[in-house]
Amino acid sequence: MDLRQVSQGRQLLGKIGAALCILLFLAVLDGLVALFRQPPNLLKVLPGESVEINGDVPGEISQVQELQHRANTGGLTLAILELHKGYFLGGAMWRGQLKVSPNLAPGEYRVIVFATNQPRKQPAPFFRVLVYADAQARLRSSSSLIQRYTGYSPWMAAASFAPFILLVFGLVFYLSQQRENLLLAQGRGEIYRLMRDEAGWSIRFGLGAAQGLSPGTRLTILDEEGRTVGVAEVRETGETDSWAVVSGDPEVKIGYLVAIR
Repeated sequence: MDLRQVSQGRQLLGKIGAALCILLFLAVLDGLVALFRQPPNLLKVLPGESVEINGDVPGEISQVQELQHRANTGGLTLAILELHKGYFLGGAMWRGQLKVSPNLAPGEYRVIVFATNQPRKQPAPFFRVLVYADAQARLRSSSSLIQRYTGYSPWMAAASFAPFILLVFGLVFYLSQQRENLLLAQGRGEIYRLMRDEAGWSIRFGLGAAQGLSPGTRLTILDEEGRTVGVAEVRETGETDSWAVVSGDPEVKIGYLVAIR
């Protein structure tokens, strides 16, 4: 591959990588919006389904037997299996399994969990259980646009973009290295830093003492099309990069090239 092909390939892959990053961001945003829009006590289920649920322990209890539940329909059965500590705040929680009868009609129901020693006037935690006629009806109610229209979780979509992003930017890095090598073979280097002071423009670029530069060396500045736009004089050199002052006041941008005259 020649310099033009490498540069064009890097530019194209950069645009693809940027597009994939935008898609990843939108997928994560969609997932977060859906997460915050759905209350933690809301369950979306189908007839005949069993789901695992967690809830805060009401009051002070030491064993599962001190918890009871009540539903406003006989089609919902809750089995409270164990007590455990919350993952984030460490509070007391219970873990259970909610079974939905295959004959339960679609609609909204409630399941209340309370402690046997809980005062009657104290409000008990409850779950809103939305029962849907079929999977498509539940999918249409999703707060996630991605899940609603594709059937896939937004987190799954975000995860699927990640390896492609890594691959694309890995190729961009590889082509950047190839481009730098081709430029060095032609006695050229890319401007990667641009500064302006009272004396005018100064630049830093990827050519140095290894390419024969020394203070006082004059270089030609080229734009993206290879046209000469100005001249610079080297003031300080390192092994692989240098600092130079631009003569006059030409239009200079990061990404322009300097060439040994």
